[in-house]
Amino acid sequence: MDHVRSWLRGSPPRREAGEGEVAQNGGVIREPPMEIDGRCLTIEEFREHLQGLTFPEGRPNRVFLHHTWRPTRDTWAGRTSILGMKAYYEQQRWVDEQGRQHEGWTAGPHLFIADDGIWLFSDLNYDGVGVAGHNTGSRHIEMVGNFDVALPDGRTWANTVAATALLLERLGLQPEQLSFHRDYSTKTCPGRMVQKPWVISQVQRWLDEDRAARRARDTALRQRLTDLAGELLFPAANGTALADAARQRGLLGPISNEVPIELGGRAYIVQLYAEALLVPVYRWDEVASLGELEATGALADAASSPAGAKTAPEDQSLPIDDVTTPPYDVIRFDGKLR
Repeated sequence: MDHVRSWLRGSPPRREAGEGEVAQNGGVIREPPMEIDGRCLTIEEFREHLQGLTFPEGRPNRVFLHHTWRPTRDTWAGRTSILGMKAYYEQQRWVDEQGRQHEGWTAGPHLFIADDGIWLFSDLNYDGVGVAGHNTGSRHIEMVGNFDVALPDGRTWANTVAATALLLERLGLQPEQLSFHRDYSTKTCPGRMVQKPWVISQVQRWLDEDRAARRARDTALRQRLTDLAGELLFPAANGTALADAARQRGLLGPISNEVPIELGGRAYIVQLYAEALLVPVYRWDEVASLGELEATGALADAASSPAGAKTAPEDQSLPIDDVTTPPYDVIRFDGKLR
């Protein structure tokens, strides 16, 4: 990733001893193999994955949508295709600021989205490569398929809408801030048939429905815990400073009336409140309060998602080369980001 970030800054990449290998034919610097994640996630697993991101170099401020053109939805072969894309990027030549030739990128797009799920490629914590001159602070989503000739639909589109919505929400961006590759290129990417107002409306609707569903689940959870506490809880007041503060903090409810006390010559009102803590069985280091769960939706997400990442089956009958020939709309990079 240091190489890509160096290209973006316009400075030569820093090189550690043994990091790159100079080939004997022509002095081309062969970069180390690209590091990719390679997992295929469901929508709910992707939501959980986003919560663990730390963005050590600052929060990204832009999300780009692309299409692969090749491979198409018909030729997509899951992990075999992912390895094919990795192999393709590792063969690409580029020239650094000092005029030296390199072979192989060290990063690419962040997600490939297909019928079988949301494939993690380059690390979402860091910038990748997707649009020449506009990669700093950007994240790149590749829809699998050729959408110059047809609109995306089915599971590919459902997964794309959800992943785009969740990523934008995690970054604190609005759907109307979504960028297309063609906004900064002569390419048609993410496809002639794909129009931004349509995409934005689909992403916004998904977000609205998801947030409403989370609010409903949170309300149901709070009611269930309140019922569990039974007569231990006192009726919650409305409009008082303590009651309002308790709701903002996600506290379960009062376990005493408001009582006046004096401390250090100053009058106070005190009220004791119950706090609910929950922890998944056999995951004892994941304790969270009711308020924290309501804020993140983590309990509802985990409840609707099986543990562990799902990986699509690998089709050994398809050679890797078949899924990258010709990859015209796989984003090219020539070392001269414009």
